[in-house]
Amino acid sequence: MNRKLTAGVITSLLLAPTAIANAQENNDAQSRVLTQTEQVANVNGVAAATTKEQIIAQFAKLSEKSTADEMVIAKGDVENLSTTDFNNDEIAFIQAKYEYVVGQRQQLEKLQEIGKNINALTYTSKSFIKDVAAVEGTYETFLSSYLSVQSKFETAFKLANSNGASSIASTIRGTSLQYGYTDAERDTYFKTKGADIAKLTNLKGDATAVLPATKALEDLVELLKNDPNNYTAISAELEKVTTAYNPLTANQKKVVVAHNPNNDSVTPYKKYTDALSNLSSANKAVLSVEKLIDGLDPKSSTFESKTLAAQAAYDKLGESEKALVKNSDKLKLFFQYADLSKQVNALNSSMKDYKAQLEALRTKVTALDVGNSSDAAALNEIKNKLETKLSQLANEELAVAAVISQIDNLSKSNNLVVDMLKARSDYNALPSASKKLVTNIKILTDLEKSHKAVVNVIDQFEKLEKLDPTSKSYISKAKSAYTAYAKLDETKQGYVRNHNNLSDKVAVIEVIVQINALNPSQKTYKDNVAKANSAFNNLAEALKSQVVNSGELTKAQGYIDTAKAFDDRVLALANENPDTFVAKVAALSAEYKTMDKNAKKLVEQAKALTTYEKNNKAVIKVIQMIDALNPTSKDYTKKVLAARKAYNALDTVSQKRVTNYTNLTAVEDVASLIGLIATLKPSSKTFYQDMKTAREMYDALPKEKQQVIINYDALVAAENEYGVAQKVVELIDLTKQQDGDYLTKLLDARVAYDQLTSNQKKLVTNIKELTAREKEVKPILNVMLQINNLDPESNNFVSKVNSARKAYDNLNKDQKKYINNIDILQNYEPVSQVIELINKLKSSSSTYLEDTVRARALYDALAADKKQYVTNYYLLQAAETSILGAGNVMQMINDLPSVDPKQYVKRIQEIRAAYNALPKDQQRAVQNYKVLQDQEKLLKPVISVVEDIDRLLTAKDMNSQYQKILKAYDKLNAEQRRYVYNDDLLLSLDNVIKVYKNIANLNPKDKFYFGMVEAVRKEYDSLNTTDKQRITNYSILLEAEKSMADVKKVVELIASLSPTSSTYLEDVANAVAAYKALDSKLRAQVINEDVLKKAEKDVEAVQKVVQAISVIDPDNTSFEKKVLAAQKLYNSLSLEQQDLVYNYRILEEYLKMIE
Repeated sequence: MNRKLTAGVITSLLLAPTAIANAQENNDAQSRVLTQTEQVANVNGVAAATTKEQIIAQFAKLSEKSTADEMVIAKGDVENLSTTDFNNDEIAFIQAKYEYVVGQRQQLEKLQEIGKNINALTYTSKSFIKDVAAVEGTYETFLSSYLSVQSKFETAFKLANSNGASSIASTIRGTSLQYGYTDAERDTYFKTKGADIAKLTNLKGDATAVLPATKALEDLVELLKNDPNNYTAISAELEKVTTAYNPLTANQKKVVVAHNPNNDSVTPYKKYTDALSNLSSANKAVLSVEKLIDGLDPKSSTFESKTLAAQAAYDKLGESEKALVKNSDKLKLFFQYADLSKQVNALNSSMKDYKAQLEALRTKVTALDVGNSSDAAALNEIKNKLETKLSQLANEELAVAAVISQIDNLSKSNNLVVDMLKARSDYNALPSASKKLVTNIKILTDLEKSHKAVVNVIDQFEKLEKLDPTSKSYISKAKSAYTAYAKLDETKQGYVRNHNNLSDKVAVIEVIVQINALNPSQKTYKDNVAKANSAFNNLAEALKSQVVNSGELTKAQGYIDTAKAFDDRVLALANENPDTFVAKVAALSAEYKTMDKNAKKLVEQAKALTTYEKNNKAVIKVIQMIDALNPTSKDYTKKVLAARKAYNALDTVSQKRVTNYTNLTAVEDVASLIGLIATLKPSSKTFYQDMKTAREMYDALPKEKQQVIINYDALVAAENEYGVAQKVVELIDLTKQQDGDYLTKLLDARVAYDQLTSNQKKLVTNIKELTAREKEVKPILNVMLQINNLDPESNNFVSKVNSARKAYDNLNKDQKKYINNIDILQNYEPVSQVIELINKLKSSSSTYLEDTVRARALYDALAADKKQYVTNYYLLQAAETSILGAGNVMQMINDLPSVDPKQYVKRIQEIRAAYNALPKDQQRAVQNYKVLQDQEKLLKPVISVVEDIDRLLTAKDMNSQYQKILKAYDKLNAEQRRYVYNDDLLLSLDNVIKVYKNIANLNPKDKFYFGMVEAVRKEYDSLNTTDKQRITNYSILLEAEKSMADVKKVVELIASLSPTSSTYLEDVANAVAAYKALDSKLRAQVINEDVLKKAEKDVEAVQKVVQAISVIDPDNTSFEKKVLAAQKLYNSLSLEQQDLVYNYRILEEYLKMIE
C-alpha cells in the first residue's frame, strides 16, 4: 500500500513540469500572433512615410561604381519622379545627377581604353614618337569631354543649391564627385581607373628628348644616300649624331635605336654604326699620328721616346696622307730636340771619332731654335740640359789626363802611400767609360798589391777616426785594426804610424785592445789587469780620454779588490764566536750569491765557505723558518708547527745554535688561535662552536699577545655576521602575522637579507619562508615598483614611463586600487613626452630646424620644476648650438674650467653633441678639439660609474650592482670623483639596498615567511618617500603580502567549517578550491591544513553514501540490493559523518518498503 502511494506521488511530480511547459507554450503562441499582426501594420505605415527618403538615398549612392541593374532602376525612377513628392527644381537636379553618372561612366570607359593604349607603348617600337603623339592626342580630346561633364554637373549643383532643390542638393550630390580636382589629384584618380597619365607624360618627354638625335640620324641617312664618298661631311654628321645620342637616358637610346619611320630594311641607327666602323684605314692612320703628336709633352720624361715613335709613324704615311696631318710642324720641331737628345745620350768615350762627334753635337745643340712655339720654355730646358751634359763630357777628358799624370809620378814620390791613395780616389771618381782611357792603371794596381796590407791597416785606422767612439762596433773594429797592424813588419808599421800622425791613435788602440781582452776566467787575470793599468797610465793625459773602455779597467780592478776583501772575511770565520757563527755564515753565503759573477770567479775561499754552510745547514734552516714566521702569512699556523718539528729534530748542540728559539716559543699559542680563526666558515656545521671557542681562547690571552692576533678582525666579523644574520631571522619571523604592516614587514625582511654578505646569508635559516610570502603580492608590487623606479635622469626613463603605464593599464580595477603612487607616473608622463621628442631630433632630417623649434616650444611649456627632469636637454641645446658653428663649440671648450663639477659630464656631452652636429668642414675648424678629447678620456671611467648609478635602481640584482659600482667608484681619483654628479644617490642607498636585499630574499618555502614579509614591510615603511621609490623589487613585497592575505583567507575558511552547518559540504568544497588555488609553495603556510584534509576525507565518504542513495530506483529489479548496499555504506560512517548524509530520510523510506 505504501509502495503504490509513493510511486503515485513520484509520478505526479514527474508529470508536473510537462504540464507547466505546455501551458507556457500556448501563452507564447498567442503572444507571437499578436506581435505579427502589429508588425504588419507598422511596416505599411513606415513604407508610406519613407518613399521620398528612399529615392533621395538611392540617387545619393548612385555613382560610376553602381551596377548595371542599379543604373536601369535609376533610369526608370528618374522618368517616373512624382511632383507630389518633389518640386520641379528637385526633379531637375535628380535628373542632372543621373545624367552626370551616365556621362561619367561613359568617360571612364574611354579612359580605360586610353590606359590600355598607354600600357601598349614601348620604347623599342619603330614608330614610338608617332605612337606617343597619337595617344596624347586621344587623351587631350578625352580630357576636354571629361572636364565638360564635370563642369556641367558642377553648374547643376550650384543652381540646385540656390533654388527649390537646396534641401536635397547636398544629399543627392553624394561623395563620388570628380570636379574641382587639381591636375595631380585627377591624374592619381585616373591611375586607379587604369590610365597612368604620369607615365604618358614621361613617355611624351622621352619622345621630345630624342627628336634631335632622330633628326640627325635622318640627315645622316640622306647624306649617305646622296654623297657616300664625302668623308668630311659624313664625319661631321656622325659627330652630330654621337653628340645628340650620348646624353640620352637608357630608355631614350632604345627609341633612337629602334627609330625607323620609313620601315627600311636597315634602320637609321644601324647605318650610323656601319658608317662609324667603315672609316677608311688612311684616315685612321692620320688620326693615329695626330693623336701621338697631341700626346707629346717636352716636360715629360718620355718625351724623347714618344717623339721618335711619332716621327716613325709619320714617316710610314704616304705623301698625300702626310698632308692631312694637321700638327706636322709641331712634330718637325720636337723631332730636332728628341733626335739630338738621343745622339748625346749615345756618346761614348770609346768611340773612334769621339772628340769630333762631341764638337759636332755641341754645334748642333747651340743652333737649336724654338721659334714661336708655345712649348718654348720646356724646349729651352731640354737644350740647356744637353749643353750641360756635353760640357761635362768635355771636362771628363781633362780628369783622365790628370789621373794618368798622377800615376806616372808615383815612381818619384817621397810619400808613396799617400800619393797612391790619392790617385786611386781620383780614378774611382771617373765615369765608367772614362776609366777605360786611363792607360797606365796597371802601375797603380801593382803598387797597391805590394802595399795592400799597409793600405788596409791605414784605411781601418782612418775609418776609426770617423767612427763614433760610443758606437757598439767601435771596439771590435779597433781590435781588428790593431790585429792587422801587429802582423806588419817594423818597416810597414812605421808607414802606418807616420801616415797622417797615426802614432798616437795606434797607442790608444793598443790600450783599448788590452782592456777588451781582460777575462776574469783567465789565470793571469790579475797580472793582465796590472799590465793594462800600466799601459793606460803611460799614455799622455790628453790621450787617456780616448780610451773608450777605460771604465772596464776600473771595474776589473774593483772585482779584484772585492774578491780579496771577501776572502779575508771567510778566513776570519775560524775565530768567530759560536753565538754569531751561524748568522755570519748565512750572511756571507747570501752575499756570495748576490756577488757580481766576475768578482765571484776571483774568490779563492769559496770552497771553505761551502764547507761551513753544509755543517750548519740544518741549524740555518730552523733559524730561517723561525725568522720567516709572519703572522700575516696565509698559512702562519702551519709554518709555526713546521718550525717546531724541525727544531725538535736537531741534536742538543745544534739546538743551542738556534739563536732565535725564544721567538718560536713566544708565538705558538698565538699561532694556534690564528689558525682556528682562519678556519671559521659560516657554511660549517661547527661554526658557532668554533667561534665561541676562539673567543674564549682570545680572552684568555694576555693583552700583549692579543695584539698579535692579526686576524682578530675575522673573529669579530664572524661574530658580527652571526649577530646580523640572527636579526634577519627575527625579521622574517615577524612576517608570520598578516596584519596591516604585513607588506612593510616583508619588505623590511627582504632588505635586511639582501644587505647580508653571502656568508651571512648562509646563517639565515628561514629565508625560504620570506620568499614564499613575497611571491603572493607580485603583480601589484611590480607596478608600484616600476613607478617608484622612475628616474628622469636615467638613460631609459622614457621606456620606463611607457612600461609603467602599460603595466598599470593591464591591472584590473581591484588591483589598481592598491596602486598608491599613480600620481608619480602622471607627473612624469609630460616630461617623458618632451624627452622622447628631443631624442628623435636628427640633423639629417629635412625638418631638423622645425623639429628643433617645436622641441624648444614644448620644453619651455613645461613647469619649471619639471624642466630639471629633461635629462637630454643638452641634445636640444646641441641641436640649437649646431647652427652657431665651430666658433661656439670652441668657446664652449674654452669655458670648461668654469663649469660646475656636478655639471661637467653633461657639459662635455653637450659639447660632443654640438661638435658632432657640425658639418665636417666646421669640425676641422675647432682648433681646441684635442682638449675635448682629453677630457672625454678623463671622464670615460666617470661616465661608466655615472651610467651604472643611473641603472642601479633598475638593475636585476641591485645589491650586486651596488657593490660593483662602489669598487669602480673607489678606483677613481679625487678629480674624477668630483665629476660624478649623482654620487649622492650612490652614497645614500645603504638603507635602500638593505630593504632591496630583504625583499629579494623573501621565500614562500621558508617556515617564517610571513614574519619576514612583515619585517620587510616595516623596514620599507621606515624609508622616506624618495627611497621607497628606489626599491625596484617592491612588487615582490606586494605580491608576498597578497600571498599572505590569500593564505589567511584560506585559513579562515578552514577555521569556519562546521559540520552542523547546512552548507557544510559546499563550505568544504570552497575551502578545498581556495587551498588548491594557492601557489604550491604557499600551501605549507596554511597552519590548519590538517583540519581541511580531515574534512575533505569526511565529505568524500559522505558523498559516496549520498550518491548510492540518489541512484536507487524503486522500480528497478535490483532495488532491494541497492538499498541494503547503501545502508551498509551508511553504517560504516562515523557518527559525525552520518549526520552529514542529507538524503538519509529517503533511504529510511526505502528500507520501510522492503520490510
